[in-house]
Amino acid sequence: METIKLTGNMKTPSVLLDPDTGVLELSGRSIPENTESLYKPLLEWVEEYVKNPQPRTTVNIKFEYFNSSSAKYLIRFLEYVTQLKKQGNVLIINWYYDDDELYEYGQDYQDVLEMKFNFIPSQEYQNK
Repeated sequence: METIKLTGNMKTPSVLLDPDTGVLELSGRSIPENTESLYKPLLEWVEEYVKNPQPRTTVNIKFEYFNSSSAKYLIRFLEYVTQLKKQGNVLIINWYYDDDELYEYGQDYQDVLEMKFNFIPSQEYQNK
Protein backbone atom coordinates (compact mmCIF):
# COMPACT_ATOMS: atom_id res chain seq x y z
CA MET A 1 0.00 0.00 0.00
CA GLU A 2 1.11 3.50 -0.76
CA THR A 3 1.11 6.36 1.72
CA ILE A 4 -1.42 9.06 0.94
CA LYS A 5 -0.24 12.54 1.82
CA LEU A 6 -2.32 15.55 0.78
CA THR A 7 -1.67 19.16 1.65
CA GLY A 8 -4.84 20.92 2.71
CA ASN A 9 -6.11 24.34 1.77
CA MET A 10 -9.03 26.55 2.83
CA LYS A 11 -11.52 23.97 1.57
CA THR A 12 -9.84 20.58 1.82
CA PRO A 13 -8.11 18.86 4.72
CA SER A 14 -4.53 17.77 5.06
CA VAL A 15 -4.39 13.99 4.94
CA LEU A 16 -1.76 11.50 6.03
CA LEU A 17 -2.53 7.80 5.67
CA ASP A 18 0.66 5.89 6.36
CA PRO A 19 0.44 2.09 6.26
CA ASP A 20 4.02 1.69 7.51
CA THR A 21 3.54 3.59 10.77
CA GLY A 22 -0.19 3.00 11.23
CA VAL A 23 -0.83 6.74 11.53
CA LEU A 24 -4.01 8.04 9.90
CA GLU A 25 -4.56 11.78 10.20
CA LEU A 26 -7.12 14.25 8.89
CA SER A 27 -6.69 17.90 9.78
CA GLY A 28 -7.73 21.41 8.87
CA ARG A 29 -10.95 22.32 7.10
CA SER A 30 -13.23 20.09 5.06
CA ILE A 31 -15.68 21.96 2.87
CA PRO A 32 -14.76 20.60 -0.56
CA GLU A 33 -16.71 21.33 -3.72
CA ASN A 34 -17.06 17.60 -4.40
CA THR A 35 -16.92 15.68 -1.15
CA GLU A 36 -17.16 12.27 -2.79
CA SER A 37 -14.15 12.83 -5.05
CA LEU A 38 -12.05 13.74 -2.00
CA TYR A 39 -13.20 11.03 0.40
CA LYS A 40 -13.89 8.06 -1.86
CA PRO A 41 -10.17 7.27 -2.41
CA LEU A 42 -9.53 7.70 1.32
CA LEU A 43 -12.32 5.28 2.21
CA GLU A 44 -11.01 2.78 -0.33
CA TRP A 45 -7.52 3.11 1.17
CA VAL A 46 -8.80 2.50 4.71
CA GLU A 47 -10.86 -0.46 3.57
CA GLU A 48 -7.67 -2.03 2.18
CA TYR A 49 -5.58 -1.04 5.23
CA VAL A 50 -8.01 -2.83 7.57
CA LYS A 51 -7.25 -6.08 5.72
CA ASN A 52 -3.54 -5.89 6.59
CA PRO A 53 -3.01 -3.30 9.34
CA GLN A 54 -0.18 -2.52 11.68
CA PRO A 55 -0.67 -4.07 15.16
CA ARG A 56 -1.24 -0.53 16.46
CA THR A 57 -3.08 2.19 14.55
CA THR A 58 -3.39 5.80 15.66
CA VAL A 59 -6.09 7.98 14.15
CA ASN A 60 -5.74 11.73 14.64
CA ILE A 61 -8.75 13.87 13.77
CA LYS A 62 -7.74 17.53 13.94
CA PHE A 63 -10.46 19.40 12.10
CA GLU A 64 -11.00 23.12 12.56
CA TYR A 65 -14.30 22.80 10.71
CA PHE A 66 -16.15 20.32 8.50
CA ASN A 67 -19.48 20.57 6.73
CA SER A 68 -22.35 18.09 6.87
CA SER A 69 -21.35 16.22 3.71
CA SER A 70 -17.84 15.79 5.12
CA ALA A 71 -19.37 14.58 8.40
CA LYS A 72 -21.08 11.76 6.52
CA TYR A 73 -17.76 10.58 5.06
CA LEU A 74 -15.92 11.05 8.34
CA ILE A 75 -18.28 8.67 10.15
CA ARG A 76 -17.78 6.10 7.38
CA PHE A 77 -13.99 6.54 7.68
CA LEU A 78 -14.22 5.95 11.42
CA GLU A 79 -16.54 2.97 10.97
CA TYR A 80 -13.86 1.30 8.84
CA VAL A 81 -11.08 1.91 11.35
CA THR A 82 -13.13 0.67 14.31
CA GLN A 83 -13.05 -2.74 12.62
CA LEU A 84 -9.40 -2.86 13.70
CA LYS A 85 -10.43 -2.99 17.35
CA LYS A 86 -12.93 -5.75 16.61
CA GLN A 87 -10.09 -7.71 14.96
CA GLY A 88 -8.04 -7.48 18.16
CA ASN A 89 -5.64 -4.74 17.06
CA VAL A 90 -4.74 -1.71 19.14
CA LEU A 91 -6.68 1.33 17.94
CA ILE A 92 -6.24 4.83 19.33
CA ILE A 93 -8.50 7.63 18.17
CA ASN A 94 -7.38 11.12 19.14
CA TRP A 95 -10.05 13.79 18.61
CA TYR A 96 -8.60 17.30 18.72
CA TYR A 97 -11.00 20.19 19.15
CA ASP A 98 -10.97 23.95 19.55
CA ASP A 99 -14.64 24.65 20.17
CA ASP A 100 -17.73 23.12 21.79
CA GLU A 101 -19.29 22.11 18.48
CA LEU A 102 -16.28 20.01 17.43
CA TYR A 103 -16.16 18.44 20.88
CA GLU A 104 -19.86 17.51 20.62
CA TYR A 105 -19.34 15.98 17.17
CA GLY A 106 -16.59 13.83 18.63
CA GLN A 107 -18.82 12.79 21.53
CA ASP A 108 -21.59 11.84 19.10
CA TYR A 109 -19.22 9.79 16.95
CA GLN A 110 -17.79 8.09 20.00
CA ASP A 111 -21.31 7.09 21.10
CA VAL A 112 -22.42 5.90 17.66
CA LEU A 113 -19.25 3.86 17.12
CA GLU A 114 -19.13 2.59 20.72
CA MET A 115 -15.42 3.36 20.72
CA LYS A 116 -13.53 5.41 23.27
CA PHE A 117 -11.86 8.53 21.88
CA ASN A 118 -9.12 10.59 23.49
CA PHE A 119 -10.39 14.17 23.52
CA ILE A 120 -7.58 16.71 23.25
CA PRO A 121 -8.47 20.40 23.52
CA SER A 122 -6.40 23.02 21.73
CA GLN A 123 -4.35 25.44 23.76
CA GLU A 124 -6.74 28.26 22.82
CA TYR A 125 -9.74 26.26 24.02
CA GLN A 126 -8.06 25.48 27.33
CA ASN A 127 -7.36 29.17 27.90
CA LYS A 128 -11.00 30.26 27.47
